[in-house]
This record gives sequence, C-alpha cells and structure tokens, in this order.
Amino acid sequence: MNAPTSPLALAQGLGRFDEAVAAAFAGAGATRHVRDRLIERVHAGGFDRMLLRSGANLPELPVAVERRAAVNSIDFAFEPLVLPGLSVAQATAYLRAVETSLSQVEAEGLDAPGPLWIDTLHHACVFSVLFQLAAHLRRRRGCDRIVLLHQGVRPEPRLDLCANLLARVHGIELVRLKLRPGWFPALARLLGPGSAVFYLTDMPRETLAPAARVRRGGMSRLELDAGGGTLRSVETVSGSAAFARRLGASHLALDYPGPGRVRIAPHDAARPARCPIEDWVFWPVLTAGATDRGVA
Repeated sequence: MNAPTSPLALAQGLGRFDEAVAAAFAGAGATRHVRDRLIERVHAGGFDRMLLRSGANLPELPVAVERRAAVNSIDFAFEPLVLPGLSVAQATAYLRAVETSLSQVEAEGLDAPGPLWIDTLHHACVFSVLFQLAAHLRRRRGCDRIVLLHQGVRPEPRLDLCANLLARVHGIELVRLKLRPGWFPALARLLGPGSAVFYLTDMPRETLAPAARVRRGGMSRLELDAGGGTLRSVETVSGSAAFARRLGASHLALDYPGPGRVRIAPHDAARPARCPIEDWVFWPVLTAGATDRGVA
C-alpha cells in the first residue's frame, strides 16, 4: 500500500503559490507545523519557481522581499485557522497589534459628511486594518454600522471574528453584504449618516467569474511597488465611484503607499491605489495580465 501523500508534497505539485499553501493546510491537523515547514521550504528555495522573481518576471526584486511576500501568503492562509481559538482579549490584542507594523498613518477626509464610502485593498493585514479603522470611526464620528461589500466566495472566519469583536468591544454592527443581484438597493436601505461602507476594490479580473466581471462594470488600477523604481500595474474590477455618487456618500480611499504606511484620503480617480508588492494578498496572480512600467 502506498503511503499517503504529505501536504507539502501536494503543495509542491501545484502551479500557483497561494494554491500550494491552501493545499498544504487543507485537512492538516498540526497547522502550526505545516506553517513552519512551508516557511522553511520558502527560505530553502523550494518554491522559487512560483515566487515573484521568476513567476512575475521581476529578477531584480530582492530575494528578501520575494520571500517576505511568500511568508505573508502563508500567514494570511494560517490566520483564519488559529484566530477563532483566541479569547476576546487575545483576538482584540492581535488585531490592534497592526499599529506596530503599520505605524505611519496619513488620514484626511474622515470628517466628511456621512455616510462614508471607503475603498480599500487586500493587504496582508486587511482584517486588522479594517477592525482598527471601524473602531476609529466609532470614536471619531460615532459610526455604529459598517457595511462590508464582499464576493462571498467562501466562508471567512476572520469576518465572523471581527463582527463579534466590533459588537462586543465597540458597539458597532458589521453587516456583510454579498455582491449578488439586488445588493445595491439593500445597501441603500442600510445606510444612514452614522454608517460607512468598506469596499475592497482590488479584485483582479482573473479571480472573478466572467459574469461577475461584466456585472461590476467599472475598472480601476492598482500600482504595486516592486522596489528599484518599478511599479507593477494591475487592472482591477471596481465601480465604486459611481456607487458612492448614487448613494450620496463621501468617497474616500485607503491604500498603502509604502512599507509601514497607511493613507486615507478623498478618492481621486487620477491617483491609482498603491501597495508594496510583498503585502498584496493576490500577488500570485501577477503572471496573468500585469504590465511593468518604469518610474522616474
């Protein structure tokens, strides 16, 4: 009888790094052990063909940045496996700890008349950032309801955790609204002056079904800082400007213009969102349709 194939062996046979990580964790009991083994293999060069320097044609990217991107992907997949087991105090402390790694904050426009529509990105710390932003809006402007627009492709334990903690610790209702037929009228009914919408605008076209690409309509661009004066520009699907205008909402954007930095400012269609390449959750899709351009 053949021995069962190990999770890491299954992972090695897949073509995209995030898929390999998901396969390694799937059905694994000792998830911490799997995480440590994956990180060891990254640093040993065992996944190099799947990573940014080779797979995304970025040979000048420092190896340390490439491997940090890989570890971020591993931890993003590991996070929902361990967070549900934390106590309220432990989970709250974990989510608040993002202020240490993202310590430089530029904030403008948060006092605009409500409701607020805030575009944001799938940063490796996205759930911690949204938790902290919601808490800040509660303190600063009495915001008591956050509506998160999402694809609802699969269950997300981190949203369950955030909803529970926001309600218990801050008195905020987190409403998760799937982008399905009828979502816009439902959103309009939910909003008031003390509400805010969080909308993740950086879904690459490759991650959406064809029908969803047509339904969302609008397009935007995300610029990923790959170091050395190079940006990787990615086309994403978003109709946020039109949606915010129809709702009469003040339209803001949250992005990450550099390592350790968060920026919140009024939406400007002429200024693409920014994020360090190693911190963007979807970096494994970069071989499908991204283009490079030099930056002076």
